Amino acid sequence: MTDENITKINEAIAEYFNTNTTVDWIPVKTIMPALVEAGIFEKDVKKGFPMRKVLRRLDQKSELSKIPAAHAERRPENTYWYLVREGKEYVPKEAIPEISKKQQYIQDIKNSDENYLLDMADELLGQKASRKHTFDTLVGNLHKRGKGRTKLPLDAFYKDLKLVIEFFQKEKNFEDLDEKEQARVTQIKYYDQLKKEAVLNKSFRYMKINYAQFECNENEKLVRNTENDTIVLKEILKDFLED
Repeated sequence: MTDENITKINEAIAEYFNTNTTVDWIPVKTIMPALVEAGIFEKDVKKGFPMRKVLRRLDQKSELSKIPAAHAERRPENTYWYLVREGKEYVPKEAIPEISKKQQYIQDIKNSDENYLLDMADELLGQKASRKHTFDTLVGNLHKRGKGRTKLPLDAFYKDLKLVIEFFQKEKNFEDLDEKEQARVTQIKYYDQLKKEAVLNKSFRYMKINYAQFECNENEKLVRNTENDTIVLKEILKDFLED
C-alpha cells in the first residue's frame, strides 16, 4: 500500500464522517464503497477484507498511526477493526462474544426457530425426534471431484410414529434472484423432492411445516409466543396426538 493510497484512505474516512455527522465510529466494511469509488481497491471482498488486510499489515509494522482513525478491538481469537471519528472514542454497543466459530454455530442451531418448534413438538408428541436424521440411501449428487455423496439430513424423524418433519420458509420471487441464488434454490427443490420420495418409499409420513403458519416478525423470524405457537402446532400434529 503506497503512501498516496493511504492518503486517499484518510481522505475518504474524513469525508465519510463529515457527511455522516451523527456517527462516531464504523466497522471498516462500511467505508469500502467509498474506497472502491476512489480507486484504492477494485472491489470489496468478504465485507471489508481488503481494508482489514491493509490495517493488519500496518499493525504488524507498527505503522497503524498512518491511519489515525483506525481502531483495533483485540480479542483472544480475533481482532475487529473499526474507524473512529477524530476526537471520539470507540464504544462497543455490545460485547463481542469470546467464543469460537464452531461454538457460535452450535449456539445458533440451539437457538434456531427450528429447534424451538421441535422442542415443542417433542413435548406434545411425548418423544424426542432424531434431529438432522440421515438414511444411508438418501444422498445428494456426486461431489465435484466425482468421489462420494453427502447424506441429506431430515429436520426431524420420529421413529415410533414413522413421521418425518421438514421446515421451510416462504420462497422469494425466483426472477428477483441472481444466478447463484437461483442455482441454490433449484438445488434445494431437487433435494427436497429426493427427501420426499425417499421418505414415502419407506412408508413414512412426510410433513412440511411453513414457518409462516406461526406469528413472525418483519425478518420472517418467529415472535415465539409460546401459547399461540403451541395451539398452531397442536393443530398441525393433531393426527399424531393422543386424545
